[in-house]
Amino acid sequence: MFGLDIPLPDFWIVYFFLFWVLVGATTGPVIFRHKGYPALLGIVVGAGGGVISGALFMLLLVAFKPIADLLDRPMLGVLISIALSAAIILALLTFARRFVPEAARETTPEVAAAGGPRAPVTYSARVDKVHPTWQSLQAIRASVVAMLAALTLIPVIWMAMTAFKSYPDAVASPPKVAFDPTMEGVITLLTRRRQMTDAQKAEYELREDLNWADRVMLKSGQAILGQSDYVKRLRNSLIIASISTVLSVTLGLLSAYAFSRFRVPGKGDLLFFILSTRMLPPVVVTIPIFLMYRELGWYDTHGGLIALYTAFNLSFSVWLLKGFIDEIPKEYEEAALVDGYTRLQAFIRIVIPEAVTGIAATTVFCFIFAWNEYAFALMLTADKARTAPPHIPSMVGSGLVEWAAIAAGSLFFLIPVVIVTFALRKYLLRGVTFGAIRQG
Repeated sequence: MFGLDIPLPDFWIVYFFLFWVLVGATTGPVIFRHKGYPALLGIVVGAGGGVISGALFMLLLVAFKPIADLLDRPMLGVLISIALSAAIILALLTFARRFVPEAARETTPEVAAAGGPRAPVTYSARVDKVHPTWQSLQAIRASVVAMLAALTLIPVIWMAMTAFKSYPDAVASPPKVAFDPTMEGVITLLTRRRQMTDAQKAEYELREDLNWADRVMLKSGQAILGQSDYVKRLRNSLIIASISTVLSVTLGLLSAYAFSRFRVPGKGDLLFFILSTRMLPPVVVTIPIFLMYRELGWYDTHGGLIALYTAFNLSFSVWLLKGFIDEIPKEYEEAALVDGYTRLQAFIRIVIPEAVTGIAATTVFCFIFAWNEYAFALMLTADKARTAPPHIPSMVGSGLVEWAAIAAGSLFFLIPVVIVTFALRKYLLRGVTFGAIRQG
């Protein structure tokens, strides 16, 4: 790239360049605010410094390439080059910070001697966290987290882009980033179609009852015949995952409370037995379960998958919820019992509100397992109760893999999990204060 022999693919060159721009844009306001300048000026100057740092980083990679080539492992050499280049850039940025002039503001000798900020601190911060070095390190750490998060989201973003590409754009090599968006993939996902000849296409264009979806598919020479099975599969996934999650969390909460609060004979053996149901991979027990379900008439039924997912999730929910309930002081319930509450009332009004964070986390994990499960859904269903995971890979066109339709199906399949996670995010992120009463 740019005529330089940079030992990295173009993607990683752009990625690291954007990283240094982000580092400059986040650390610049910290330094300039400390010197008494507006934060906006720091963002602009910092971003400019980040561009220079990114360019210098690439030049350093080129300079260190001979050293990396001396090693027998090319990947190790590239990693060493990246680490050395990053260390040099950070050292240069730290040195360049000293050349930022002070703003024309009055500063007391005590503040200057203590290394405090030259501008008044008008934001919430601990006294020992006001120093610009600490805040710069925090800004760099935030930049690293942001870039890693962006890296993990790239497959999701690419999947969303592919869902709105035409077939030629979806299979183009090299891949296209700029393209004309179309709903062809979504329509292909949700409909059944047939390929038309040129004569049939010309006759089909003259019809006046065509809607927008018909006209979109007409461009690729296809006619819509009806609705596909994807909506049915997605509905099956939603029903099975939701009911099995509710059952798993409810039964797991009751079991965890019993193991935590009462003396159960053979408690350790029972807990180990419950946990042992997760020790075997699902593929190992699929055939015996298939034979059993066929005899019971549970093959290709919603109830069969709900019972199976509930059983597999129950061990996880019991162990996870027991840990949360163990941290709730028993004195809370004892005080409620003294006030006249029954055991059930104390459980509902005391234990459940205190364990809501654990319940939320367990709900999310159980739902994700039931929603994403593939092996059981493939082997134990045929049509009536088949869910989306085994259906999405089977979506192929007339001799071609419809990548846009598969991407659209995967995108729609991702949305319910995101909704559930975001709906419970305040419980997942909020810490619960346990042990308010000191144990003797």
